[in-house]
Amino acid sequence: MMSFIFKSGKVTIIFLCVFTLALSSSYAKNRQVKLYKNKIAVSQDIERVNWKWWEKFGDPQLLKALQMSLENNFDILIADLKTQEAKNYINSARRAYTPFIKIDPGYMNAKSSTIGNYGQLRLNSNNQEVIFDLPLEFSYELDFWGKKRDEIDYYKKNKDFMEFEKNFIILSTLSDISAIYFNILKNNMLISLYDQIKSLKQEKLAINLEKYGLRLVARQQIIEIEKELQNSELELETLKKQNEELKNRFYLLVSGDKEKTPVRFENIDYIRVFYSGELEINTGNIANRPDVLMAESQIKMAKLDEKIAKKSLLPTISYKGDISHVSKMLDNFLHSESLMYRIGYNLMYELFPKGKNLAELEAQKSIYKQALKSYEKAVASSLADVNNSLIHLKNSVENYERAKNAASLDEEIMEIEREKLDLNLISREDFMLMKEQFLMSKIAEYESKTMCLIHSISLYKALGGNA
Repeated sequence: MMSFIFKSGKVTIIFLCVFTLALSSSYAKNRQVKLYKNKIAVSQDIERVNWKWWEKFGDPQLLKALQMSLENNFDILIADLKTQEAKNYINSARRAYTPFIKIDPGYMNAKSSTIGNYGQLRLNSNNQEVIFDLPLEFSYELDFWGKKRDEIDYYKKNKDFMEFEKNFIILSTLSDISAIYFNILKNNMLISLYDQIKSLKQEKLAINLEKYGLRLVARQQIIEIEKELQNSELELETLKKQNEELKNRFYLLVSGDKEKTPVRFENIDYIRVFYSGELEINTGNIANRPDVLMAESQIKMAKLDEKIAKKSLLPTISYKGDISHVSKMLDNFLHSESLMYRIGYNLMYELFPKGKNLAELEAQKSIYKQALKSYEKAVASSLADVNNSLIHLKNSVENYERAKNAASLDEEIMEIEREKLDLNLISREDFMLMKEQFLMSKIAEYESKTMCLIHSISLYKALGGNA
C-alpha cells in the first residue's frame, strides 16, 4: 500500500499514513500493558502493616500466622486482584490517545447493474469483474477539552481507592485473626483450669459418697455435688467445642484454600499487655485511616465525574480520513487512477442527547454532595471509634490488674491453707474449696487479660493501624 502511494506521487498521503502508524507504534511501545501473572506481591503487602506494633505482644507465632494470611487469605487475594483491575483500567484509558486505524483488504467478484439506484441508465456494460479492494480508515480525536485526561485521572483515583480498600481489608483481617488467636489461647488455659475443677468435683463427690455411706451427710448434699460436677463437665465440653470452631475459623483466615500449616499456639501467660495507665493518642492518625482515605478518594472521583459530565456537553473535534484503492487485479493494480481518499477535520456535536447529559450532570453533582457527607460521616465515626476503644481499653486494663491481684491473693491464701492441711488443721474438703476459688480467680484473670488484648487490637484498628 505504501509503495503504491509513493509510486503514484501522493507525497502528502504517504506522510499522513506513515505519521499515523508511527504515532500508534510509539505509543503502544511506551504504554505497553504489563501482564498480571496472578502472583501476590507479598513483600509489598508486608510493608502495609505496622509490624513494630504487633511485635509488642512478644509472640512470634502470631506474627508468623499474620504474615501467612497476607499470602493466603481470600479477602486479601480478592482485594489484590481489584487493585490489578484498577491498574488495567488506567492503561485502557491511556489507550484512548492512540488513533483509530482500520485496514480491510479484499479480493472479490463484482458486477454492476445497467440501471442505477435512481433509475438512470448506465453506459458501462453489465459485466462481471474481479477486483482488488484495499481500504484504510483512520481518525484521531483531538483532546482540546481534556476529556481523556480527566478519564485517566478518574481511573487513577479509582486505583487509589482500591489500594486504600486493600489496606482496610488487611487491617480488618489481621485484627480478626489476632482476636481469634488470643481467644484460642485463653480457651486452652481455661480448658486446663476447668479440667482441674472437674477433678476437684470428682474428688469431693468421692469423699462425700464415703461420708454418705457412714450416714454423715444427707442425700441432698450428694445431689448438689453431682450437679456441680455435671456443670463443670458441660462447661469443659462447651469450651472444647468452641475452641475447635475458633481454630477452624483461624485456619480459614490464615491458610485460605492452601494446605493447612499447623500453628503452635503459645501460652497466654507469655503474651505481653503493653498498654497501662493513661493513654496518649495522636488523633491526627485518624486522617490516615483507610476508610477515611477511601471516602476522600470518592470525593475526588465524584468531582472528576462531574467534570466529565460537563465536558460531555462540548463538541468533539477529530482529524479523520479514509484512503481506498480499488482496481482490477491485472489491469490497473497499484495505479494512481485507482486511488480514492478523503482527509480533513471533523466537528461533531450531538443535539438531542443534550437533555440527557444535563440530567447526568445534575446526578453527578448530587453524587458529589453524597461523597462529601460520606467523608464527614467517616471522620465522625473514626473519632467515635477511637474514643470508645480508649474507654474499653482503659476499663479492661483496670479490670485485668484487679483480677491479677485477686488471683495472686487467692494463691497466697491457698498456700497458707495447704500448710494448714499438712498440719492437719483443716480438712481436705476445706483445702479443695480454697483451691477451687483460686482456679476461678485465674479464670477471671485470663478472661480479663484476653479482653485487654482484644481492646488493644480494637484501638489499633480504630487508629487505622497507626497506633
